[in-house]
Amino acid sequence: MGIQYISTAIVGDAHKSDILGVAVSKKFTITCSSDGFVRLWSNATSERELETELLVDKLGLHHIAIYEDIIKAKKILLIAAVSFNGFAYILNFNHETSTLTKLKESQLPSELTALHTSFWNVQFSKDPNGEFHYLALTVVDGGTQVYDLEFNVEEGSEDPVLPTLKLKGVATSKDNSFPTCLDLDPSQMKMVVGHENGNVYMFDLDRLKLIYEFQALGSNKKLSSETQSSFSAVRSLKFSPGGTLLAVARDSGYHGIITLYDVKFGEVIGSLNSGTHSSVIGIGGFAHEKWCLALSFNEEGTLLASGGMGEKIKIWNVDTKECDAVITISKTDVSNETLEKESHLDSASCCSLAFINKGVIANEGTNDGLVVVGFDRAIRWFREAGGI
Repeated sequence: MGIQYISTAIVGDAHKSDILGVAVSKKFTITCSSDGFVRLWSNATSERELETELLVDKLGLHHIAIYEDIIKAKKILLIAAVSFNGFAYILNFNHETSTLTKLKESQLPSELTALHTSFWNVQFSKDPNGEFHYLALTVVDGGTQVYDLEFNVEEGSEDPVLPTLKLKGVATSKDNSFPTCLDLDPSQMKMVVGHENGNVYMFDLDRLKLIYEFQALGSNKKLSSETQSSFSAVRSLKFSPGGTLLAVARDSGYHGIITLYDVKFGEVIGSLNSGTHSSVIGIGGFAHEKWCLALSFNEEGTLLASGGMGEKIKIWNVDTKECDAVITISKTDVSNETLEKESHLDSASCCSLAFINKGVIANEGTNDGLVVVGFDRAIRWFREAGGI
């Protein structure tokens, strides 16, 4: 193992229930929880103070995604969230007033607010050339809705900048298995959707046409769909920066496996296995002893962070496919006062994580950062050890 990570901040009891999603903007670490709140934590202070919050849905939230930009000197921060009742919400942060508001149904396309549609996962795509931005949401029937995202910003206007969303189309693979996760890559104009049965489908983001299908490794076609789902569900998938690689985390029984794919040719590159230094997919090799629920590439795409139901966060070297660092999290990381509020159900685990770009966190220099959230309702920040 070549690098180490040190804890820089912990906020215990950050939500009243499980923290299931996290994203990082330039100013905030943003979390969502099954308590129904979206909360914005300041990146500018070592205490990670709570900047603002909004109760979005009393039934709870499980996925969030953010879009951040500056258009004609106007700062834009959008947050998309999905609740356990299948509703999708778009939130707008006003930088002038530091307030978070929920867009009304009248400000959204009818397809996004239809009562008969149940969403699960959500992602934004920001075009580095500033032309084609998208919002994508998986639907429980197996399809993925993709919306064009535009902004009409008038010079000198003091009105808040709100998005215009228009349904571009629905990407479908004719796989009715539950779509568990998705990711978009604007540089290569690709979208991937992972399913409960272990299959992953890659689409051309412009035409929403299916390009590749990646089946669960070692899947048995004779298994029932229910049995196959329980053994090989896709928990998370991420494009590398630049879109050359795709990392996919699947179940393998009670274990977690991570497979790397070449995006251009649709081929398996290798797997990430603890205890092995081979780039070849090993039989019985696992990345995590328990399910792997979350993946994140660092800014350069050289490292991949993974975490899940266990207490270990792993940092993988993408080139060597070796584990460069292990971060162990524990319920005892938080203060005694917070610990007293926890129950036996509040396990230290990782439901979501995100690398933090260099220089985003105040006074932490140019080292890679990482934030982890999970069932014990704590937010943990780390950074790579070394000079800052």
